[in-house]
Amino acid sequence: MSVVLKHDIKIDIDVPQKDGTVRRIGLHELDSVADVPRLAAISRRVAVADTADLIFRMFVKEMQGDADLGKLSLRIPCLGPKYLPGLRQMFSQPDVVDMMQKYVAASDKLQQRAIRKQVVDTLGKYVEQTIKAKDLQFNFSKFKYVEKTSVVDKIKQGAHKVTATMMGLDPRDPFVMAAYMIWSDNVSKRDEEPRKAYWLLVRDDKGALVGMTFISAAQLDDKLINAKIIGHSGQILDPSVQGQGYVSAIKSVMTDFMYDNMDATVARESWFATTCDEFNENSQGLQVKSGAQLLRDTDGNVVIESGKMHWYASYNDILRSDLMQRAQEQNIEYSVKLSLGNINQYKKRVGHTQRYPQVNAHVQGVSYDR
Repeated sequence: MSVVLKHDIKIDIDVPQKDGTVRRIGLHELDSVADVPRLAAISRRVAVADTADLIFRMFVKEMQGDADLGKLSLRIPCLGPKYLPGLRQMFSQPDVVDMMQKYVAASDKLQQRAIRKQVVDTLGKYVEQTIKAKDLQFNFSKFKYVEKTSVVDKIKQGAHKVTATMMGLDPRDPFVMAAYMIWSDNVSKRDEEPRKAYWLLVRDDKGALVGMTFISAAQLDDKLINAKIIGHSGQILDPSVQGQGYVSAIKSVMTDFMYDNMDATVARESWFATTCDEFNENSQGLQVKSGAQLLRDTDGNVVIESGKMHWYASYNDILRSDLMQRAQEQNIEYSVKLSLGNINQYKKRVGHTQRYPQVNAHVQGVSYDR
């Protein structure tokens, strides 16, 4: 089943590589239900890799005396009481202990990354076979496993499962159902005028589906800072294509694209807002790179809601960020095709957009920390 509506967006991004070459990746609408199982499979691989990486980092922290896994097991499902004994046995093996010690002692980040990948790849197989889907680490919240308890939620969930089954999907797989819900949401919002939400699949330079990205230009009320926000964003990429500069390139292009296609007044009056898991160090680093400020209360404590950290940035924060500056230095270009009755095509470089005035750096007494 394929749905072609008036907002048919296609974006090609030229991503510079470390060897001097350029790879072109493509973003396009999540419009075919045939892509749902493929997207579900990618999200499962990402969740397994993220879970293995989190477990490794937590055991390293415990080795260094910076974490108590007994206490953390009550907050981190994949380290829960039913899994921790088996994981402790695995991490007590001499070869694993040796690699962890080498990881801690390594001064070179590339060496650390290689050791970490080796352990995580091995651990990933154990995670996939042992840890249940609902206990995996979901860094992309749209795929987070949620137990539906209310009668209304159960009725809605049942209706979606019936529809998914009629489309040939497996309603018992939480990853499939999450991907189906994203597809359904995108189909329902593609014909909005003006459009405020964008779900786009990511394909590599060979055309293979490797992930998904999302950004929202809808203006919402944020109760945490009592202000208007826009720009909820996120992306998932298959572990096999991570480390090639795709995440940063997609983030910079999607942000640039969003500001190009929204009302200037809304951009001027709103904070760009996003969240990330409190244990997701990679995402936290990307937020800082994007110019975002971490939300803290008036006592300086990081605000965490349901395991999520909150980040905010004005347009000028983003424009001056390392992410956008780097994108401009790399001359990251992207081309867009918009089907709005008549095909509208254009090509541009990241950062060539209108500047908006700075939003106040303090909102209702809530402080931010760089």
